[in-house]
Amino acid sequence: MKYLFGDTTDFPLQRDFLKLLDNFTDTSVKAITLENTVLELKETIIDRRRLKNSAVDEMDTFLLTVENAISDAVGTSKEQEIIIQYADKSKEFLNKFIEDGKNKISDEILQEIAQLEKKIEEANEGDRKTLESFFIQDPVHIINKKYAIKATLEGYSAKVQVICEGNITCVFEIVSSEIPFWDGHLKAFDFVRGVEIPARMKKPFLKKEEVPDIVRIDDYFLTDLFLSGKELEVVFKKKLDTAAERFRLKLNFTDEFEVEVFHAEENKVEKNILAVPELKPAFNIMGLRELGEKIQERTDTLYPGKKRLNYIHLDVKDVIEENIVFELMQKVAELFAPIIADIKEHSPFGEELSLKAEDETGNRSEIYLKKSQVIDKLDAIIDKGNKLLEILRMG
Repeated sequence: MKYLFGDTTDFPLQRDFLKLLDNFTDTSVKAITLENTVLELKETIIDRRRLKNSAVDEMDTFLLTVENAISDAVGTSKEQEIIIQYADKSKEFLNKFIEDGKNKISDEILQEIAQLEKKIEEANEGDRKTLESFFIQDPVHIINKKYAIKATLEGYSAKVQVICEGNITCVFEIVSSEIPFWDGHLKAFDFVRGVEIPARMKKPFLKKEEVPDIVRIDDYFLTDLFLSGKELEVVFKKKLDTAAERFRLKLNFTDEFEVEVFHAEENKVEKNILAVPELKPAFNIMGLRELGEKIQERTDTLYPGKKRLNYIHLDVKDVIEENIVFELMQKVAELFAPIIADIKEHSPFGEELSLKAEDETGNRSEIYLKKSQVIDKLDAIIDKGNKLLEILRMG
């Protein structure tokens, strides 16, 4: 599908931005409403804790006042020996009464706080799901992706960190089993066959001089992978257990291709192979480069399998934990504003934003979003909605 401005000139973003903008307004209203609820609940918790502390302090003050009064009365009595035993019993009774009262009010308030905290957890989870449904669409420009993949008993545990414009970072879990290539454990030959690595120097039978011991890693299992842009680190193991013989490859494609290779025999520590001068001539650099490129290609196929949003950060702050959803949506609005301005400039009618969609056969359809529709939706969150409209420049 190809997208055009309303005046049929090319739309650079090449996606249905008006649908995305409409989704943005729905997401903002729902997520900010939930966040407002959380902020109110947190204020209530603060008030309840203050009440608890105040009540306990007042009861302690009352107890001290009464005890002092009893002591003064005993001290001025002519019958001290007779009444002191009654005074002690009174103090003991009063102490128990006050302590029971303190425990009761503390327990009641703490139970109430626990219920409020549960509501906060539920609202935060609602916010997480709301933001998940929006950010899984990649609404803002992606700067980099960082994949982390680790072998499990069944296959692979995979996550992707998506670093976006505006200092927005999302981490999604990936259901690797839904991607056919990644459904099960992989070996080196699934990417490239015949990759050989000089693991160590060895002395052949009946020969005096050592020669490189070349290991073909075709049947070695992929167990760990970290990919950030053009930097790749991957581990291949002879067996799927912690202590197995392994090769760790660090490949850098950013400028000139660079490679580091580490080897560890079973139950041994890793050693840098390239630190052994005799092994360098036996390295097949092009073979390792081809392997790295194939791994990169296959890793990128995991991206559509992203599902659960683990967390989302804005300027390194956890959006959910720190209750900065409103700040996050303001940042997205700032990123959307120039796109909206371009669409407004190319839209034939002032009260509508318009785009055209053109399919493979050349047929075109109109896409509209009324400004009033955005305004009416954001009106539900009052001042915060007005702030978003101001940033979006929808007037």
